[in-house]
Amino acid sequence: MTEYVPWLRRFMGHAKIPLVYASTLVTDRRGGILLERRADFRNSWWGLPGGLMEVGESIGETAIRETREETGLIIQPGRLVGLYTSPDFDVTYPNGDQVQQVTACFATRTIGGHLRPQNGEVLELRYFPPGELPTMPAWYAAMVDDFLDNRLEASFRSGSPGGDADPAQRTFEEIRRAVGGPDPLIIVGAAAFVRRHDRVLLQQRGDNGWWGLPGGSMELGERLDQTAAREALEETGVQVEPVRMTGVYSAPRSVVPTSWRDSSQVFSACFECRPVGGEPKADGVETIDARYFPVDELPENMSARWRMYISDALSGRREAIVR
Repeated sequence: MTEYVPWLRRFMGHAKIPLVYASTLVTDRRGGILLERRADFRNSWWGLPGGLMEVGESIGETAIRETREETGLIIQPGRLVGLYTSPDFDVTYPNGDQVQQVTACFATRTIGGHLRPQNGEVLELRYFPPGELPTMPAWYAAMVDDFLDNRLEASFRSGSPGGDADPAQRTFEEIRRAVGGPDPLIIVGAAAFVRRHDRVLLQQRGDNGWWGLPGGSMELGERLDQTAAREALEETGVQVEPVRMTGVYSAPRSVVPTSWRDSSQVFSACFECRPVGGEPKADGVETIDARYFPVDELPENMSARWRMYISDALSGRREAIVR
């Protein structure tokens, strides 16, 4: 386990919380896929290298660090294979800790190191031909299937969408109240890039008057693309359908929305969404205005973060940008 998780568990106990992971797909010259047999579960199941993101590192840095620690290999992350966030992939660890996983999976290139299993955590490492893979947990199986499909677009629909949030479970604001103080949390969120012809839907925030994309933090029990759809509807009155993941943002410099007023680090995904119902309407509280703007006439009072999201979404790249 990492330093971040034991600290967080002091306040949260075994309660279900969202945690961010990186997984990597490492292959040999024959196309075999590297799997590791884990030591921390009784059935010692096979899975991909990877682990938890720490405060102060990006998701790409997590992928590099965890792969080196667990396998001895130095890798370079390539395309984002997908983001796996469905409640179908929830896991309970042997000590009782419950997690809703938010896992970014990368195709990789090996650039150095020597293969060796991590003492105490990995029992065995082996390359498996794609047609001879062992039984794996559902989330790893979904990652491998998406990798073998070899699509440029990042997958995000694996597993059920969820959406039936349990009010007894903790949101990020509740986690912050439990933790207290200014210590950084890793907050998971999503944004909706809603485009109608050459216009993009923006909301003007009620707390600071700045414009930006609709979005917010993930609730337990929902897949992350559904977070984007829910937030768009709540904040702008527009019903949307996510069709493409345009970017994933996790660098420590990621800006935290003003409402949290702390030093938390954001892991956020942006989804291009198709409007399927409703017209922009402010709720008068979180949103004081909502409207479509021409993409070349965005309002001046908009943060660099949102301008980056919009620029990346408009770049024309099929694969998700990772920053």
